[in-house]
Parts: sequence; structure tokens; C-alpha cells
Amino acid sequence: MHRHVEIGHGACGGRARPWWVALALVLTLPHGALAQEMSPGMLLRRARLALASGRPAEAASALREVVAREPGSRRGLEASLMLADAEFALGKAGEADAVLAAAEKTFPDGEAGGEILLARGWLAIARREPEAAARHFALVPARTPQRFATELATLGGAWARLVANERPLEVPRELRALATSASEPALRVAAGLSLARAHAARGEHKRALRRLRALRRQVRGTSFSDDVELAIALNQIGMGAPAAARRTLRRLARGPALSAVPPDVPRAGLTLADLQLAPRAFAARLAQLYAARRDRTGGVLQFFVTTLDRPAAADAAAALALADAAIAARKEA
Repeated sequence: MHRHVEIGHGACGGRARPWWVALALVLTLPHGALAQEMSPGMLLRRARLALASGRPAEAASALREVVAREPGSRRGLEASLMLADAEFALGKAGEADAVLAAAEKTFPDGEAGGEILLARGWLAIARREPEAAARHFALVPARTPQRFATELATLGGAWARLVANERPLEVPRELRALATSASEPALRVAAGLSLARAHAARGEHKRALRRLRALRRQVRGTSFSDDVELAIALNQIGMGAPAAARRTLRRLARGPALSAVPPDVPRAGLTLADLQLAPRAFAARLAQLYAARRDRTGGVLQFFVTTLDRPAAADAAAALALADAAIAARKEA
């Protein structure tokens, strides 16, 4: 027998309304009234969908409602972090930091406090405010003993120092330890590539090459190996050895297109041109991509994996053109 869902009484003469009548009534409510009808969990799902669809203003409205209703809950924390991202996507970096500053007062300690400080640090790097970023990252170890969080803070602090100096006065030593002993392969790759980029920015291309070759040994047999190979070729071009770069790139082009990331997973927009940026610009570019990402479900680790674990062999042809141009320029000189 067909049954109606009991949802209340009203214009139907006291009888239960069919579910589709209720849905029609909800859909005709003003946006504010609709938000009041939704639970915080539903509002979070609505916000994720809006962000994934490129509608940050709609997401921000739903997230403000969640924060207002549950400021001290785990959902309120998640909503604050997502709201900061939505504000940044709307071009309101100051409002984004204000959201995080308010959340930090609500969650001053523990793992939640560490998450907020990390978010404020990445945002500060994206805003080219390395001093503020360094302050936020430096506080993370005191808030949470979680190893991954403290490693992210260490990496962020090193990036903040690189952002502060286009040509680094010194290579952050903490990157050396991270490059060999970080708890996650993606962090070891991020630290190793950053270390090589810092040496290259100082004109120390041979040191950069040694770092990259050491990193290549660490990641051999993994999906990061082609990314490191591409970094080696770009460094060889930068150090004035385009013929060596050509040999490296030919090996890369002949190899399989490696990536542990499924092809249907959205990737951050790092390009070959981005990979040639100086440390200051590259760190800011990564922070901007993190703040503007649409997929909010995987956290920081998934972001690093999907950003750094690229099918680098696809860039081999374009990089070969760079090497050819460098060789041609030498012949003309």
C-alpha cells in the first residue's frame, strides 16, 4: 500500500503531507529561511558542494550559519576552516584571516588549535606575509604533539623564510631533516624539492643537483620518481647544461606516465612554468593553490600528493623545447 511520510499538518486539512509537497515548500523558502531549516550537517554538505562547483559566496553563507550555531564543536571548526578558504576564493584574504583568528580564540589548544595555526600560516604565505606565517607555524608544536602537524609546521616555517628572501641568505637546515625523515613520502618530496630550489636560487646548482639525485634514490620505484627526474632536468638547464638536460628528458619521455593519483581526482594547477619559479614565488603559488582548492575532503596530505605527484613525463616535450632553446642560444652567442 502506498504510504505518505508524516511531516506535519497544515493546509492539507490535517492529513499528512506527501514528501514531495514538503520538498516543494522547502524549495520555495527564502535562502535565510532555508538555512534555518537545515541541520549543521546538511549545511556543511551544501557548502562542500557549492565550493566544488565554484560557488564560494553560496558556500560562505551556509558556513557562517554553521559557525554561528556550533562555534565550539568539531563541525564549527571544520566550517571555520572552510569559510576561510571560501573568503580567500572570493578575494577577501583579510576576512579569511579574521575568521581563523576568531576560531583560534575558540580553540586555543590541542589538535584543533594546531589545525587553525597551520591554516593561518598557509594563508599568510599566500598573502606574501612571511613574518606572520613564521609566527603561526612556530606555535604549532606547543599546541599539538601530532608528528604530521609539527612536520607541516616545520615545512611551512622553512617556506616562510624562503618567501622572505628571493635569494635565500641561507638554506633552511630543517628542510634537510624533513627530506630524509618526514613521516610521509609527499612531505619528503616537498622538502627535498624545496631544498634543491633554495640552493638553485643561491646559484648553487651543483648542490641542488646533488640534493635531487639523493632524492631520486629515495623515491626510486614510486610515482614521485618522474617528478624528481623533471626537477633534475630543469636544474640542469638552469646551471647551463642543456645537453645533459636533454638526455635526462629523453629518459623521462621514454618512461611510463607515473602517478599514484587516480585520473578522475582533481589536481591543483601547477604548470611547467610554476616549477621554474624561485622559492619565494613557488611557495606562494602552492599556498594559493591550497587556499583555493575545491576538494576539501582529503586534507593537507592529499593536497600535497595531488599537487606534487604529477604525470611529469607529459611535460618532457615542453621541457625539451627549453633545452633546445638554451642550446641554440649558446650557438648564436
